[in-house]
This record gives sequence, C-alpha cells and structure tokens, in this order.
Amino acid sequence: MYLVAGLGITGQSVLRYFKAHGESCFAYDTREELDVSALAAQFPQVEFATGHLPTSWISQFDTVVLSPGIAQSEPWVANLLKIGKQVIGDIELFARSVSVPVIGITGSNGKSSVTTMTGLALQEAGYQVAMGGNLGEPALDLLMDENDYDVYVLELSSFQLETTYSLQTISSAVLNISEDHMDRYDGLEDYIQAKTKVFENTELAVLPESFSEVGMIHHCPVVHFGINPSFNHTENDYVLENLNGQAWLVQGQRKLVKVSDMALQGKHHLLNALAMMALCQPFKVPETCFQKILAEFTGLPHRTQLVVRFNHVEWINDSKGTNVGATLTAIESTGEQAKHQGGKVILIAGGVGKDADFSPLQPAVHQYCRDVILFGRDQDKIAAVLPHEALEKVETLCEAVKLAGRKAQSGDIVLFSPACASFDQFANYVERGEAFERYVGDWICDQEQGTAC
Repeated sequence: MYLVAGLGITGQSVLRYFKAHGESCFAYDTREELDVSALAAQFPQVEFATGHLPTSWISQFDTVVLSPGIAQSEPWVANLLKIGKQVIGDIELFARSVSVPVIGITGSNGKSSVTTMTGLALQEAGYQVAMGGNLGEPALDLLMDENDYDVYVLELSSFQLETTYSLQTISSAVLNISEDHMDRYDGLEDYIQAKTKVFENTELAVLPESFSEVGMIHHCPVVHFGINPSFNHTENDYVLENLNGQAWLVQGQRKLVKVSDMALQGKHHLLNALAMMALCQPFKVPETCFQKILAEFTGLPHRTQLVVRFNHVEWINDSKGTNVGATLTAIESTGEQAKHQGGKVILIAGGVGKDADFSPLQPAVHQYCRDVILFGRDQDKIAAVLPHEALEKVETLCEAVKLAGRKAQSGDIVLFSPACASFDQFANYVERGEAFERYVGDWICDQEQGTAC
C-alpha cells in the first residue's frame, strides 16, 4: 500500500500509474484549501485528504511516493521515516519498471535545452525517443503511453534525484553546479550530493571539464566537455578546437559541428551542444545528425529568448533564469553581444531569492550592465549585495519593463533574467515570462501609437 504525497503534476501521474497497475494507495496534499473533488471523481477507489495526514492511514501504507516539491526534512515526512516508512519518488517508480536505455540529465542550468537537443539528435538518427521527467511529460506518463520507445531521455531535478535509488542510465550528465535552492539544502555540498546521485548507476558519466567531483566516479568511463583550451583534455572528450581558422566542436580528431553553422552562438550554447553529443556517445550518432539539429535548434521558450527588436534595442526573455548561475551566464552572453552592437545590458531581476548569494553577479553586472532594475519580494536583498550606480527598484514587473524602455539606448539589450523564483507575483516562470512578453508588447504599442494599448 502506498501514500501518494503531493497532488500536483507529478502526484497525479503517480495516481494514473497506480490505477493502470491496480495498485492501492492513499492520496494526500498538505494544502488544506486544495479542491480534490475532480481527482476523487477520476480515482474513485482512492481516499483523499488535505491539510493534515489522517493518523488512521499510517499503519496501512508502507511506502510514501513523495512529490519533488516536498522536502524529506518536513516534520511529517521525517516522522514517517523514523517509524520505518520508505520514501521514494516518481523516478524511482519509473526506474523499477523501465526496460530500455535511459539517459539522465541534471545540472543547475541548461537541463531542458540539453534534454531536448539530445532527444532530437537521437530521433534524427532513427531512434524512437521519449523526452520528459522534470521537463514536459512526467516520466510515468511516458512509461504508460502506447509508443514502443528505444530510449528515454529524462531531465532530472535535484529534488527528484533525492528520492531515486535504482535508476540505471546508459549515459548521464551533471551539466554544471551553481548555488540554487539554498532554502531547501543545508549548503552547497548537500545540493551537489543530490545532483551527483545521477551517476550512481550509470554506464557513462558526462562532466564539465573542471568538475571537482570526478574523483567519486570509479565504476564507469568518464568523458568531459568544455571550451577551455588550457584544460588537459583526452581524445575521448568533447571540446572546442580552432582548425584552419574555423571553430569546431570535436571529439579528439573527429570534427563534429562547425560553430558558425549553429543557430545559437555563445559560450553556454556551445557547452550545451558538447554535452548533448557526449550523452549520445553510446548510440553512435552520425555527425550529420548533430549538424542538422544544431543548425535548426533556436532554443526553448523563456530561456534567453529574443522577444523583439524595437528601435535598435533587443528585449530578451530569460524567465527560466531562476538562479544566480543562470542569470550570470545570461548577462555574460548578452553582454558580449551588446558590446559588439555598441550597447550595454539593462538587467531586470527579482522575485523569491531562495536564500541565494547574489554577490557572484557583481563582476558581470559591473562589466556589462548600464542599468539594473529590481522588482519583487527580495529586491532589497539583491540590492544590498549588488551595488550599481544605476540601480533602481520598483514593485512589479510591468513597472520594470516601462522603466527599462525609458532607459534603453540604441544597441542595448534589455535582459529579463530574474535570478529568482517567481512565486511572489506569478504561478511559475512560464506565466512570468509570458507576462514579460505581454508587457513589452504593450510598451512598444504605446510608443508606436502614443496611447496605452
């Protein structure tokens, strides 16, 4: 008997999985106000509870399937662990049932892009591919659909990996590590430990060239990816090389993709492409497949996405920049582009800071930013560690967009990369990114017509 704890997207996929397999379970959500009537109608054999866990249930289940958003340190979860209940997640259920190769991808930033590109490259090579996990469809829904897949490509969050114990992967990657979710973890080392669980049962570990945790991996081959020419690469690593005056992504002597042929330029796009090709190594994907995908892939919504060019100013939506590392990368990338255009970056940031240290942004902000505009709940915390001669604070994202529009000069890039979660003013980063694009459109309409639109 199971307890399904957390009834969001993941919890509902677990309920569907148990229904399909005839498993009995209870369903519980900590939110007292959550309306579960629709779920109760969909799953009539399941008992539901919200707010407080019924004590009468505790003796009747052995295993808790915990949604990623609930920490095991929550008192009620910790109490269940103390009395011997097993706590797992949806990916652990997936791992116990999957029978074809799995690729696992985690990291602080770039997971969704690398997951998508990996799946597209394998599809181009002729494989039937399922992509999901923390991105798109839940893993259990993929497992239950009618397609006969050759490989699953899963984006995995640290929260998911915390409750995963037996997932075996044919290749797996930690793309990068930067401080994130410090409101959940005791420190960066705990966060790293959660991320590196992806390597516990893998056949090929894919790591950034300078990743310091490589010493823990002894049971499988390791390949690195990177663009630092001073790093001591091997013939197996995936790197950037200058060959006859042309920049190439290569593995050893094998030329894979000419950088000038890629749709997306910039340091983080090169790193994502190299990681993707390394993850595909067990499948012997031809270079032509990589070349086609990287020539066509223009990025995912809300990830350093160009919204519009207006009056020689570019507006970039990076709402998925929910941590310091993501925003630092975005500033550096767009900053170099703005410099070539004779402009600077106007950074819009703010929201729920998740107890992060924002000071690593200081050098990039000083180098590339003309203005910094902060909004949202933790704007004062950011301002305290991010001194800038042209820093201003507003309450809402709409106000921030209008102010950025007034400040922008020809050649500038207005970069919306919050470095924070969205939950103070928006339901999620998607809603926040869509709002940014709408506000930008309204502001431009106002400029063109001279009246509010």
